[in-house]
Amino acid sequence: MSRPLRKVKPDGTPYFRRAKVEVEIQALAGISAEELERRAGLWQASDPEFVSPEALLYFVRNTTAGTHRERLSEKLLLRVARRVRSVANSGGDTVSLTRMNIREEVVDHFVDLLLSDRTQYDERLDYYEVNFNSAVAADRRDANARHWKHENRTAELENDHGEVSTKVEAAAGEYDPFDADELDKKDYRLLLDDSIDSLPEFQRRIVVMWRQDIPIESSDPSVESISKVLGKSEKTIRTHRDKAFAVLKLRLERKGRM
Repeated sequence: MSRPLRKVKPDGTPYFRRAKVEVEIQALAGISAEELERRAGLWQASDPEFVSPEALLYFVRNTTAGTHRERLSEKLLLRVARRVRSVANSGGDTVSLTRMNIREEVVDHFVDLLLSDRTQYDERLDYYEVNFNSAVAADRRDANARHWKHENRTAELENDHGEVSTKVEAAAGEYDPFDADELDKKDYRLLLDDSIDSLPEFQRRIVVMWRQDIPIESSDPSVESISKVLGKSEKTIRTHRDKAFAVLKLRLERKGRM
């Protein structure tokens, strides 16, 4: 018998997996670990050996720590990513930085839930076992609302392709938020730290590493670079750095006038 869910609805009744998912879990419990991993990698829901995401999540949550659980987790995270709109065109180029941020937030949120659940049962994952696609869709809507709100606030900073606009690039010029003379001023450092913390997470991480003199790219494979740490191309890192610097410049100028 599968482990029951613990989350309860507002009216006090418990959540239950759908009957067909329960049947699927019972059937999958009788196959080998290798076979489950193989079937978890199938994408077509019409395939008779397809494993539903609800059942896959059940095994991820209830499998002993080890290589098998990690392999199942990787396949489940790919399912999450596939539920969020693609950020690249057919040539593999990123077409929207905001969509990339949305996708990363949805996946990161799900990773956080898995890690939390491994420390102590986290009932927030229960609904994903009831209706996985609906739960991910809700996460996507929340991330969309946050990031497009931010996008609208900074729309003047980008062109139609999601890149730093010529106008902003010119305004930012050779701007360096870490100018030594400015950093000697306590008030400036406080404003700068506050402004950096308010950046989108991806840009914040770039700026923090840039501040630590970590290079964007390096031909020496032994040298840690921002591109390597974040797993993004040099062009993507430079674009986000320029956007972050442009935002910092505007925010610090505004705060300096307050």
